[in-house]
Amino acid sequence: MNDPDCQRYLEDPEANASHLAQCVECRAIASGLGDEAGARSIVVNPEALPLAPWEGASHRAWPLVASGALTVLALAIACGLVSGVSPMHVVDAGMLSIDGMRAFILTSAASLRRASLAGQIGFGVLFFAVNLLLFVLLRRAPRGIDA
Repeated sequence: MNDPDCQRYLEDPEANASHLAQCVECRAIASGLGDEAGARSIVVNPEALPLAPWEGASHRAWPLVASGALTVLALAIACGLVSGVSPMHVVDAGMLSIDGMRAFILTSAASLRRASLAGQIGFGVLFFAVNLLLFVLLRRAPRGIDA
């Protein structure tokens, strides 16, 4: 199997299919790959599989998720109270942040409406170009880390 022709066949069997006519060893390898032992399919019933140890013998972990979220919320409220910040002050600050974002969006939309026709068309073309680029990048086949 140290023959360069054999190495080329093993690296790309489809491109070097003519090598099988000359090499007995590669022909034996190729016939062994296509036999029924390698090509048979196995049907697995997921319900019959045992649970992993971290799954806790149930399929739903929502009580764990809910208790974790409540624990984090309680810790956040406790830290806020220790530092002297009331929960209502946090809610008010969050609303102010949302109002600021809303005002920015409304101001941007108003300035786009006041822009010239060429500016509006340019914005529309740029919007579709960026979204088309993102669509093309997401539809591309992913490459491996070593590709």
